[in-house]
Amino acid sequence: MNIKQIRLDSFGPYENWTFTSGPNGVQLVYGANESGKTSLLEGMRSLLFGGKHKKYGYVSGSLELDKEGTAYHLGRQNKNLDFYSFGEPSIKDEPNQLWWHGLDKKTYNRTFGLTLEDLQGVDILNEVDVRARFFGAEGGEQLGGVVKSIETNANDLLVASASGKRRINVLIDQLQENKARLSALGEHETQYVELQQALKASEDTEAEIQNQIKEWQDYREGVEMVLRAWDTYRRSEEARRRMQQFTSPDTLDRDAFLSIDEGLREARQNMQLWLDKEEALKPENFDPNSPFTTYGQDIEDLIQQGAKWEQLRRECEEGEAYIAKVKEQLDFSRGLQSSWRKDESVPTDVNWFEGERLSKRLRTAKDQLLYWQSQAPSLQKEPKISEDSSSVDTGENSPVNTWAQQELQAVMTDIADLESRLGEHGSIRMAAMPIWLQRIGGIGAVVGVLMSLAGLIALESVLYSIGGIILLILGLGLFWYGWRLRHVDDSDVARLMRELERLQQRKSYLETQLDAPLPVASDVPNLETAAIEQRYNDEGKQLQANYEKALAEWQAWIPEGAAKSLDEDDFFSMKHEYDQYSEQLRTIEGYEKRLDEHKESLRLIEDQAVTLWYNLGVEAPVSPTELKRIYNQYKNFQQQMIRWEQKESQRKSYRMEYDNWHRKEKELLLEQKALLEKSGLSGANEYRQKLIDEDQFKQWETIYKQSQVQLDLLTPDGENKDLFYRRLREGNKENWTDELAHADQELNARKDAMANLYEKRGQIVEAMRALGSDQEQREAIQQRQELESELESALEDWATQVVIAHCMERAQQSYEEESQPKMLELASQYIKRLTNGAYTFDMWGLQDGLALLNERGERLPIYHWSSGLADQVYLALRLALAKVFSYQVDALPIILDDILVRFDEDRQKSALELLAELGEHQQIWLFTCQQQVYYMGQAIAGIDTHILQRA
Repeated sequence: MNIKQIRLDSFGPYENWTFTSGPNGVQLVYGANESGKTSLLEGMRSLLFGGKHKKYGYVSGSLELDKEGTAYHLGRQNKNLDFYSFGEPSIKDEPNQLWWHGLDKKTYNRTFGLTLEDLQGVDILNEVDVRARFFGAEGGEQLGGVVKSIETNANDLLVASASGKRRINVLIDQLQENKARLSALGEHETQYVELQQALKASEDTEAEIQNQIKEWQDYREGVEMVLRAWDTYRRSEEARRRMQQFTSPDTLDRDAFLSIDEGLREARQNMQLWLDKEEALKPENFDPNSPFTTYGQDIEDLIQQGAKWEQLRRECEEGEAYIAKVKEQLDFSRGLQSSWRKDESVPTDVNWFEGERLSKRLRTAKDQLLYWQSQAPSLQKEPKISEDSSSVDTGENSPVNTWAQQELQAVMTDIADLESRLGEHGSIRMAAMPIWLQRIGGIGAVVGVLMSLAGLIALESVLYSIGGIILLILGLGLFWYGWRLRHVDDSDVARLMRELERLQQRKSYLETQLDAPLPVASDVPNLETAAIEQRYNDEGKQLQANYEKALAEWQAWIPEGAAKSLDEDDFFSMKHEYDQYSEQLRTIEGYEKRLDEHKESLRLIEDQAVTLWYNLGVEAPVSPTELKRIYNQYKNFQQQMIRWEQKESQRKSYRMEYDNWHRKEKELLLEQKALLEKSGLSGANEYRQKLIDEDQFKQWETIYKQSQVQLDLLTPDGENKDLFYRRLREGNKENWTDELAHADQELNARKDAMANLYEKRGQIVEAMRALGSDQEQREAIQQRQELESELESALEDWATQVVIAHCMERAQQSYEEESQPKMLELASQYIKRLTNGAYTFDMWGLQDGLALLNERGERLPIYHWSSGLADQVYLALRLALAKVFSYQVDALPIILDDILVRFDEDRQKSALELLAELGEHQQIWLFTCQQQVYYMGQAIAGIDTHILQRA
């Protein structure tokens, strides 16, 4: 029978707890102290046999069992049994009655479900229940039952207790009461008194002998206690010596480290597992780790900007050409300007307000001067007055003629400059080119619109639509560029023609002024005329001075780069040319700013492309054409990747599992590193060694404490513990054995003396009975006789039961001599396995007591066994009993709780190997708090290892 699953709904520390066993025969469960191993053992016992636990009460839970291929459910809810096979009616009988011939819980606990305390001693072989079950397993079930029944009948007659209420005990009490009554009724005759004195003396002697017997019994018990405590004391001393070898370990977080260590082991096993699986599916002639895998999205992002990239490159090239063209036209326009010199730059800041004021002032002064000239007084035949400030001058050196000649010379120079500019412009040729550009741009825009509509509606092609949009943009740009060239050129020629016409008009006016006749002085003096002339001349001087001052201020204001021959009438044309030039210059700056923005966008795209080229390892120059080639390669890679993923979908799942375990390994390594840093240790091996040392220390500490507790229990009541320990330290086991034999001799001597005293007392009592005369005494004596007769009959019945029991025991021993060798032979084999061949049972010396034989054939009695060797012998006996029981009844699960504590590592390994071999035919549960046992179990086939966790 095997236990497949354990569920504890409520039992001790377990609440809603489930545990599932593995497929192997041995279930090794590791748990630290106080983790609930013993509680789990008690829970399994209670589920199998029921009953109320003295500490945890009734159990609530269930076991899933497998018996000969049939699944059973064994559940208990307090006192209620829920026992059935799946798909079958409920079973009312207990499992021990149905399957195990009435095996009781006590016998199971002493044979199959063992703690380290239950394992101790070989008294189990002498227990009636165990022997009866053993005989039952061998066919002697009825004989064992008879032995048990006879012992029960004997106990019904007499119990070894002062307060016992059995039949013989009651009769003895009544006889004692009768004795006291007879003593009170005794007469004071001399003989009766002497008899009473003799009786009293016998009682004193009895009391003295009883005291001696008690003293020797106490002494014997003390010696026997010393002998019983001898091995425990030696074991405690050995444990204390071993504890001194290991310094008190530092407090280490064992559970955290073991959890991390187990997690790392599991992670690495799974990593290797998934890696091996992935390697088995690794494709050929295809690299899934190509840069296209990492930078595929970058390629997609860049290809989406491919049209923009090409457009930006084209627009930047066209923009640079256009700006160069516009600058060239601007320079040419500068050459056509009449108010500004071509060889000098145009100032950026001009005070046009001041210029306008000065031009108005100069115009006013000039108009006043001309008006003065037109209002000259008539002197005889001449209509005009000379402009000279002192007299009427008819010579060529007058101020008006000088100024007119200078002005005429400047105007002729500007006319020649304008004519040369008009000759260089070639207005007819420039006017023809923009017309063709406009026509080509319009045609391209129409074709672009048609392509976009066809791509969206008819062909449903995004690239076709994008090409149409690009062509539309280019056509509109070319149309606008031709229109602008045409209109800018026409406006420049018209402006130059207007300026040339104005200068020619100015030239005609100045030539008219120079050709006009001047007034001639009259020879006839006239006082009135002289006064008028004088006043006229004075006014002319003043106006001439005002004019010259205004002219000087005007010429001083004329900006750098402007023609110096400009007069006040040229102010607005100069300002118009300046504003037109500034507007064109701002337009160019706007173009340059937009061109810089385009260049920045182009630079960002090309920087992205350079980075992508570098990541992909492409050495070709960065260009949209190369991007298309890379994009085609990427698309081909994607197609291959799709085919590869379709074939390798399982590999991807393996890789995902591997990555998950790899991340878990890294997390656990970080946790382990933090734990190591916290503990101040350099590595996991050192930490693990510390834990092993701690286990060794705690193991020996546990042994020491258990030994101390046993010594405390073995210390006689009322005796000083230190004195008891000193007797153990200073004594010798052989001397104490001799003292025990001497005490037995003394006790036997005192018992013989007591028997003689009882015989003598009987004689005295008989004599006193003969002396009894009164009715009450006779009645008391008669009652005594009746009681003695009844007691004698009861004693005969008791003696008969004892004799029958003795005979049955002899028969049982006789049967055991025939049956027990099979079990002992099996136990001997197990002992040899557990001790690595060092010992076997002394099969031929059982009459001298249980002993072992070493490799040289030397006999080793039980009192020479070490605690570890004793545990190994006791374990071998239990395993042999369980094996023999399984031959005829059933292979019950064996549950062992920390029974390897006192085994060394070699014998622990041998024990695990033996258990794994037995587990092939019988399920074995092994609970341990030793980490090395847990690791040993992992390395042995046939053992499932678990870590006990209650939550």
